[in-house]
This record gives sequence, C-alpha cells and structure tokens, in this order.
Amino acid sequence: MLDVAEGDERAGDFITAGGLFFLAHRLRRLSDALVIECERWFVEAGIIAPPRTTSMLYLIENEGPQRITAIASALKQFHPVVIDWVSKLKKLGLVTTAVDADDRRRTIVSLTQSGRREVAKIRRAEDAITAAYVTLQNETGASLIDGIALWESALSRRSLFVRIGEHEAPPPA
Repeated sequence: MLDVAEGDERAGDFITAGGLFFLAHRLRRLSDALVIECERWFVEAGIIAPPRTTSMLYLIENEGPQRITAIASALKQFHPVVIDWVSKLKKLGLVTTAVDADDRRRTIVSLTQSGRREVAKIRRAEDAITAAYVTLQNETGASLIDGIALWESALSRRSLFVRIGEHEAPPPA
C-alpha cells in the first residue's frame, strides 16, 4: 500500500491509495461511472437500451442477424454476458431470437423495428457522447482510448499472467 499524504486526492480512497495493484478495480469503477452517466443521459434522450448493449445493437444493425456466439466473438465478450444483454433487449422489444435453421443448437438475434428506431436514436446521441469524451481528453491531457489500445496490443503479445510470472513472488510467510 502507498503512504498517502493528507490532502492528496488519494487520501480516503482505499482503492486509489493502493496504486497499480488495484488497476483493474479502478478501470472497472471508471467504466461503471461512465455507464451510469450515459444511462442518465439516455433517459433524457429517450433511449431505453442499456448503454453496455449499444455495441451489440450496432453490430446487428451493421452486419445483420447474428448468432450469439458470433456476437460474443465480435465484441470480445463472454457468452453469458451476451446472453444477458439479449435477454434485456428482448424484454425491451428491441431484438428477437430464433433457432438457427442450419444448427438448431444455436440462436440467431435480430433487430425488431423498435430496435432499428432505437439504434437511430443512439446514433444521434453518439456525437454528443463522443464530444464529451473529447472534452475530457483535452481537459486531462490524456488519451485514455489510445492508452487502452496500447495496453490491449501489448497484452495480446504477452499476457498479464506471463508478465506476472516473470517476476519472482516472495516466499510464503
């Protein structure tokens, strides 16, 4: 743990004070905060789709009906996450599901007419959201999206598991 001086912005925040060791926790917390703010804005814009599902809606609109496994692969999401998203969007009337005629074990997800209208609303909101992110980027002087891309690329070359293994762990106490 870090020794954080009083008055430091990290004081009083256990996770922030933990430094890099809690990086994944901090990233998740930031992601959750961004999603919560987008949810609030979506309500104002009359958008009912959960923000985390917009990439899936865009994929289906752009590529046509998709198998759940193809969605998971394209979005690099776990299969159960995509199943949860499909369930939520189906309850909202934005997608439908059907058994794949070529492989009855598989499910095909399609946009409904309401889903297409929802995607159009989200696309109209996209510029405002992107502009807000650009403002944050300019305000902080840090391109988070570029940093994420660099980290993703580095981790695709050599995983965190391998990198951790390259450092000797202290002997058990």
